[in-house]
Amino acid sequence: MSSKTNCDVIVIGGGSAALEAAISARQSGAERVVMLEKAPKHESGGNAQFSHVGFRFVHSGAQELRAFMPQVPEERFRRLQIPVYSRQNFIDDLNRVTQGRIDPVLAECLVDGSNAAVHWMKDIGVKWEPEKVTEVDGKLYLPGGHHIHPIGGGPGMLEQLRDIAFRENRIEIRYDSRVRAIHGNDRYVEAVRVSAADGEYDLEGRAVIVCAGGFQANAEMRARYLGPNADLMKVRGSRHNTGEVLNMLLALGVKAAGHWQGAHMSPIDGNAPAVETPAMKDGHGNSMNRYDYQFGITVNALGERFYDEGEAKHAYTYAKTGRLVLQQPGGVAFQIYDQTGIDLFRHGRDYPATNVEAPTLAELAQKIGIEPEPFLKTIEAFNAACRADVAFMPGELDGKGTVGITPKKSNWAVRIERPPFRAYLIVCGITFTFGGLAIDPDTSGVLADGSGKPIPGLYCTGEMVGGLWYDNYPGGSGLTAGAVFGRIAGKEAGARVRLNC
Repeated sequence: MSSKTNCDVIVIGGGSAALEAAISARQSGAERVVMLEKAPKHESGGNAQFSHVGFRFVHSGAQELRAFMPQVPEERFRRLQIPVYSRQNFIDDLNRVTQGRIDPVLAECLVDGSNAAVHWMKDIGVKWEPEKVTEVDGKLYLPGGHHIHPIGGGPGMLEQLRDIAFRENRIEIRYDSRVRAIHGNDRYVEAVRVSAADGEYDLEGRAVIVCAGGFQANAEMRARYLGPNADLMKVRGSRHNTGEVLNMLLALGVKAAGHWQGAHMSPIDGNAPAVETPAMKDGHGNSMNRYDYQFGITVNALGERFYDEGEAKHAYTYAKTGRLVLQQPGGVAFQIYDQTGIDLFRHGRDYPATNVEAPTLAELAQKIGIEPEPFLKTIEAFNAACRADVAFMPGELDGKGTVGITPKKSNWAVRIERPPFRAYLIVCGITFTFGGLAIDPDTSGVLADGSGKPIPGLYCTGEMVGGLWYDNYPGGSGLTAGAVFGRIAGKEAGARVRLNC
């Protein structure tokens, strides 16, 4: 088959940012919105189907967030510790974790649009619940900066957004439809070439919104951009995010932006599959995440610690910790806990993974294949360095650090001494890449490389947006960015249709 069809707005992608952009376009006046999803239906949804999907946004505290969680009993809600998350808090977090490299205009657009975007999601029908908590003395502490997520986690959010898009807004999605070419140049885009199960065809549209994700599932591109052994990383998310749409647009003459050697790289279970690590049965997160490291220590295959496990709450450190693991001998490490740490696991006391447990640390070392002498020396030095004059407060940055050892542990430094002792093998898992396309923050329009001006009719959102993340990112910011820029892109595409451009 070789033919030509047309619509108002073409959305390339099938994940959460694509769904949000499509809904926004439909609300903004586009009659016929067509989503092109490369994956078959049962594999669609991008990374969200494997994710916990927290949202970080500016809000005024508990009273405002109560409207997002009417189902939470009042007694439990009063126990939730929900501080104000201000505009300045968000700006400061973005600048700190990206080492000041984030595009300041993009950052302000993300921050200033975050509250309205998440409220818009609630208003269109997405339902919410509190983030996972750590309970201390009856108080329920939430992760720093992001306090709610859609009910059902990533799979639940996708189900809700699909219902809003397909049933309520009559948006069309075409599965197993790979974009093979984009017709246009650095001055205009008018159509895309689609490879479908029954043949190829051209789809014309007044606007094209690209939301096809990064290149994290492409081993060749990982090796090219992300450094030694990057092609060996395990991929936490979708196998379909392989970067071909990104490459097409760069060849067309769009402007690149962002940290091309950077990516969201987190610690995951060493026995995770090579790609598409499964979500929890309840949808609340990825079953292979290993994010409780702040309540233990992490050692490499030589029995040595190699980073500050207590630098900050995990939401500010997990996305860079995987890279540190990748740099260790063999690209592996072990998270070590005693009973104190195990009791504080946020992500489940009984991980669905192979862990090793022993009554003594020497036996634990033998079971995980580390020479006992250097391993025990590391723990002895760590235990001796833990401050005894500062109270341990696992729900807060307690300042209970170490003294006189390198690397230090800044918070939650508690002696490893209460049996049984447990070890988890971890490796680096990549979620999404940080290099992408330069956009105009006001319109989400993709910029041409030569002129630096928006290409008429071409918009971008989701993981393809470059210039936000460098080295690291604050947990929950990526999904918020998808909602902010997806909503903007949809509005602009809808306006272009209304004006008959």
